[in-house]
Amino acid sequence: MLRNIKISSLFFLLLAVFACSDDDVQPLFEQDSDTRVNQLLESYRDVLINSEFGWKTVYQPGSNFGGNNIYLNFNEDNTVDIVSDVLGGQNDLETTYRVGISQFPELVFENYTTFHALFEAQNFSLGAEFEFIFEEVSDTQIIFRSKTDISDPTEIIFEKASAQDQEIIENLRDFYTQLQDENNTFRFIRNLVVLNDSNEILYNRTFTYFDDLERTAGVTNFDVANGSISTEILPITVTNEGFRFLQPLTLGDLSITTFVYDQDFGTYTSVDSGVTTIIGYDLAPVATEIIPDLASSDVNSFGVDFSTYSYLDESFGSTFLSQTSENFINLGKVSNLYRVDMVLDDPFFSNQSYFIFNMNDGSFNFATFTREVIANERVVFTFSEFFGDPDGLINIFALLFSADGFYMTQTNESQFSSNPSYKFTSVAAPNLNFSVYGI
Repeated sequence: MLRNIKISSLFFLLLAVFACSDDDVQPLFEQDSDTRVNQLLESYRDVLINSEFGWKTVYQPGSNFGGNNIYLNFNEDNTVDIVSDVLGGQNDLETTYRVGISQFPELVFENYTTFHALFEAQNFSLGAEFEFIFEEVSDTQIIFRSKTDISDPTEIIFEKASAQDQEIIENLRDFYTQLQDENNTFRFIRNLVVLNDSNEILYNRTFTYFDDLERTAGVTNFDVANGSISTEILPITVTNEGFRFLQPLTLGDLSITTFVYDQDFGTYTSVDSGVTTIIGYDLAPVATEIIPDLASSDVNSFGVDFSTYSYLDESFGSTFLSQTSENFINLGKVSNLYRVDMVLDDPFFSNQSYFIFNMNDGSFNFATFTREVIANERVVFTFSEFFGDPDGLINIFALLFSADGFYMTQTNESQFSSNPSYKFTSVAAPNLNFSVYGI
């Protein structure tokens, strides 16, 4: 067993001092400093290569982002095979690697692969890297720190892999879609409920998995008393049994981390802190009655002066209306949707009202509806007929055509002084809201 080796700047400073000693001074080591450093680097390379089934890691680029499951097999010819659950493994390209030294011993992935894709993702905002500094090395574990994070270096830990780990990580690729939308369902309210021994609800929240690169989830609390909404965003990583929060969800004195997936029921269950926590659809109502603080007379003027209103997602930059909830944005992303146009009483289409769903692949889908305005309170859209491909739109249909309808509030979000903007808040799930402006 190779003993643990702790690297420090003092060690290399000593090497440099002894290398520069006067010839008359008796040397303390048999080899010169270059030889010793090369031997050390070679020993690190041997550890990487000699793991029979390679290495595995859960790579978290920064504390605000989730974990990426990555398998690595280092070869004698300085190539490394990478298998990951990042974007379906599309960037798991064979790359060369180098064990060398700059100021400290480092591992560098030299050609484009998954680490580089994470480095570039979200306009380089994840803080991912492809160069890592050796911190501690043993036969079963290698601890690295990121090379360029100065103030708060990211730690990455390689663990010795088993014969099954490569296949396990390949199988994890399908779990993210399942975590996003439970494989497309007519339901759109996914609760997170904490139950006591009598199956009474101690806490009722809603849960949304946000992004396949940032890998975060939102746990939203809606306060029925005052209509306020607050969302805690937590990084996660998928496991072969379900998923876990990389930062615990804290509710009162409860700390909840690990969830196991039940395929029969489509739920995720945790037994952390001695309570049962379940994530699933329609486990509990979010709001059961009309909330006066959210009802508004603004509903009365909606559609009077403008006949078309548009929702644009965040990819449109400054035209995106920021009061839209992250939960709704995620619902749109799951649907592969980037824009919704709402047309009221179109004189060129038999005075019908309809939604136009603009998809990322360039296609368009239409759904006609009738509109009921409940004065000073809300509006309800009732589905009539659909034209196009409904695949992927089921969740957002269920939301838009909920029998409970939407509260409406006129906002000042529109960039155009003459064009009004409105925020729609779901009565059934008030944490799901979106903004539109008249055109």
